[in-house]
Amino acid sequence: MNESKSVFVLLPGKREESDHYQLLQEEVARATGRRLGLTIEVEYAPAFDQLRVLKKRFLEGGLDAAITEPSSVSTMDLLLRELRGRAGLVLLNTWAPSVEEAARGWGDLPFATISTHHERLGRIQGKQVQSMLPEGGTALCVTGPQRSSAAQERLEGLRASLGAGIELLDTAAGEWTETAGGTAFGDWYRVSKARNQVVSVIAAQSDELAIGVRSAIERLADPDHKKALQRAKLLGMDACPSYGQRLVDEGSLTASIVNPAATGPALELLDRFWKEGSPVPLRSFTEARPYPDRGVV
Repeated sequence: MNESKSVFVLLPGKREESDHYQLLQEEVARATGRRLGLTIEVEYAPAFDQLRVLKKRFLEGGLDAAITEPSSVSTMDLLLRELRGRAGLVLLNTWAPSVEEAARGWGDLPFATISTHHERLGRIQGKQVQSMLPEGGTALCVTGPQRSSAAQERLEGLRASLGAGIELLDTAAGEWTETAGGTAFGDWYRVSKARNQVVSVIAAQSDELAIGVRSAIERLADPDHKKALQRAKLLGMDACPSYGQRLVDEGSLTASIVNPAATGPALELLDRFWKEGSPVPLRSFTEARPYPDRGVV
């Protein structure tokens, strides 16, 4: 048993304001820790405070490993420089060449990354869009923040999987929240409304963003624009059981994509390292799937 092993899980944002995916990350971390006999601490920190919170917890001692999702590549690089060799470390949903360099200096401690395969998420969403526009048309993608590598990779995957007959527009949200989704849609609408552009599918990069878009459409003053955009198919991502999947099941979203929590696999890697001495892979991915699964792969 690993009763003496203690793992600190630091997630981005604030718990009371966090998106459903990060809440799922916490839920899975606690459940997996109980199953494996590990002591799990979970905290949240906004982007500007992640390094301070991690350094403070490391200085307090008693940690065998930390699991964290850096808010950006620059934050990740700061974490790698400050925390190298202090304890095991698993980074979630991030990657850069600096990870390989850091791994060489981590010694005998476990060091790994586990990520959502963001480009694959985008490709799945692209196939969903393609299936809804078999004869072509226009789709709008509401992305996450422009600084986010996840948002960039999801958009690249979406673009790569669309046929020539589909025009893809995009607008970026400042955060992964419902409010930000509505704001991003509003930014696009203010520029595009004079063109009377027909958008048949709205593909958001999270379920929260999608619901924010839906709320913004309901508030439109122009009745013709509102009616036309209400007919658009609305797609999300993450499909957390208590949120995105429920929204699809009740018809608020047309479809989503299951994005499994990475905290569970991260803890399992650490547990195997400590119990069996099994080396941890430097880079691995969770496996996404469409929801509902209608033959889109």
